[in-house]
Formats: sequence, C-alpha cells, structure tokens
Amino acid sequence: MNLPRLTFLALLPLLACTACAQDSKAPQAVDPSVSPETANLLANLHYLAWETDKIMFGQEFPLSYQREMKGINDPTTSDLKDVVGDHPGVHGSDFHYLIDKEPHERMAHTLAALTAYESGAVVTFDYHWMGKYGYSHSWHERDAEILYNVVNGDDSEGDVTWFYQELDEVLRIVNEELRFPIVFRPFHEMNGNWFWWGSRLKGGPETYRKAFQILVAYMSERSDHLLFCWSPDKAFPLEYYPGDDYVDVIGFDGYGQGNPAVHWFSVADMVANLEKAVDFAAARGKVAAFTETGYGTTKDIDYHSVQPDWWNESVLHPILESEKARHIAWILTWINSDWSGPYVPYANSPDASQAAFREFYEHPSTLFEKEVSRLKMYAPRDSQ
Repeated sequence: MNLPRLTFLALLPLLACTACAQDSKAPQAVDPSVSPETANLLANLHYLAWETDKIMFGQEFPLSYQREMKGINDPTTSDLKDVVGDHPGVHGSDFHYLIDKEPHERMAHTLAALTAYESGAVVTFDYHWMGKYGYSHSWHERDAEILYNVVNGDDSEGDVTWFYQELDEVLRIVNEELRFPIVFRPFHEMNGNWFWWGSRLKGGPETYRKAFQILVAYMSERSDHLLFCWSPDKAFPLEYYPGDDYVDVIGFDGYGQGNPAVHWFSVADMVANLEKAVDFAAARGKVAAFTETGYGTTKDIDYHSVQPDWWNESVLHPILESEKARHIAWILTWINSDWSGPYVPYANSPDASQAAFREFYEHPSTLFEKEVSRLKMYAPRDSQ
C-alpha cells in the first residue's frame, strides 16, 4: 500500500535486520571536534540508514545546471522540480567547480549549495582535483607521483607545498564561504585508472591510504564542518581503505546497471557490492551510501528513451528487495546539463520517463528535499 508522503514521519518503522544491527549510542565522527550541526548530521544519517526504511535521493549540481541550460540555473528551480515538484534531498557539488571555473560559475555553484543547505537538504562534495602538471583530474604520469612525494615528505619538486596549498583553498571555501556541514568525498573511484590518484598512482594502495589519512588529519585540524566519505568504483577493494579512524561514510560508485550495452556492471553486481558496503559499515559503526550511479547515458542513447522505468527496475526495486542493501542513507546520480546526461527526466523528456520517475518519487521509501527538510538533519535527534 502506498502511504501518503506527508504522513510518513509518523509511520517510520523500526527495522530488525540482525546483520545490520548498530550500537544504540550516538555515532562518533572521525574528527571529535566537529561542530554540533556536523555531529547531528552524522547521527541523523545513521538513524535514517539503520532505523528507517527510507533512502534519500540526490543529484550532482541539481540547482545550478539543467538539461536545457540558459546560462547558470536559478537555484530555486531544477529539472526534477519541473517533473515531480521537488528538488533532490541530497545536493552534490564539486570543489573543482568552486575553484577552477569562471567567477560567475563559482558563485552560482556556491549559492546553489548554500540554498540546498538552507532548505534542509544534505550536501556532499567530491573533488575532481586538477593535477599540478597535467592540469586535469585525468591520469597524468607526473601527477601520479604527487601523492607518493607527499606521503614521503619529498618537496624537491614543490609537490608537498602544492598539495597543502590546494587543501588550504578547499578549507577557505568550507570555512569562509559555506560554513555548514558537508560530506566530503576526496580521492573517489581510486580503484579505476582514470584519475591521477587512481590505480596507476605511484606507490599503489599504500600511497593512497597514507595520502587519504594525511588529508583527513590536515583538514580536521582546520575545520569543524567535515565528514569524510571513501568511495571506490564498481568493486570493494579493501586494500585502498584508509582505516576506520579516517572515514565516516562508506560509499560506492557504479554506473550502467541494467543497461544492455554495459557488460561490466550488472544489477546483481550493484546489489552485491552495496550489501558489502552495508556489512562493512555496520561492522565499523559507519553509514553506507550509493554515492554515484546512473544509466550510463551517451550522446546517442539515453535511459529515458530506451528504458524509461530504469530508476525503478534497475535501482530502487532491487535495492529494496535486499535486506542489506536497503540500509543505505542515500543514492546520488550525476549531472543534467547540455553536456551531461540526462540522468533524470526534465520537462521535455518523454512522457513515459517522467511518469516512471514520478512513481520513483512517490514511493514510500524515497526522500526528496521537502521530506528531508522535515527530518531536520542538522538538529539533535532528541529534538525531533
């Protein structure tokens, strides 16, 4: 039976999943000095994942990009609002766009993140970090040596100095421009070979782990707004895990499940790896999330023309059918713009994909911004 969405807060069921049992005490952030709002956010993420049957839905840049872009978007509008009347409950952003883009675009993305926070949404940041030598987030031979030099204290080429200067700029944005809690997902998809911090990194997983630890320690000493997320791609390679003392959220990225053109990542793979993430999180007092996913749209084939019900058939329903995978706090998809996606329907999408996504929105287990705001994710649990 579909419950009215406005009454769900009074009907949140407690789940008795033995495999996913969590300690009843408040979760502790890896940085013990985080602000009260940041600690509250972590506690509420745990509550949502472990004690309810709800999953927040998120998107990267939903308030500053749209499929049919006319400049940078008005942060009160979004493609999803045009289709379902609501924004995503999780707002994804990227420090690259707040550091390396033109001033008007940096301002627009900052305003979008602030608007999402003020509206009660959860805000996450990744960082497509531009390398020092190749000036790209993509793999570059010399950039792939930077973290090795950082962990070994070798500043002969200025790599250590550069690394901390880059982090200082991120910290300036967090502490001076944003000034609210975020989930930061650095060095994501490290087991893939496409980023300069990825699988072709000099020193391999050991360098990666130590670099992640250095980043968390440095940033934690200089900001009280940060939770840290670790998120591999399409697998769960524990050799890259930096350790329980450096991770608040266990993430997982994977695209293309259910897409007949994708043979390397299936719906079954998605569920199996999310179950691993949830088990891993449960054993360590963490919370798990599906930190990136999407159909794997190309210029010639998009999901809403080929598989309009993809979000239900290949994402939501398989996850909810798993007693473990359903214990994720959120699902986040990628950017709708004139150069990316579409990953969700927009006003001129086919009627079938819009109707199917409305079913996704109306499902009792999905949460978008209006309902996430009612959960008061930045307030103490005992005040709700």
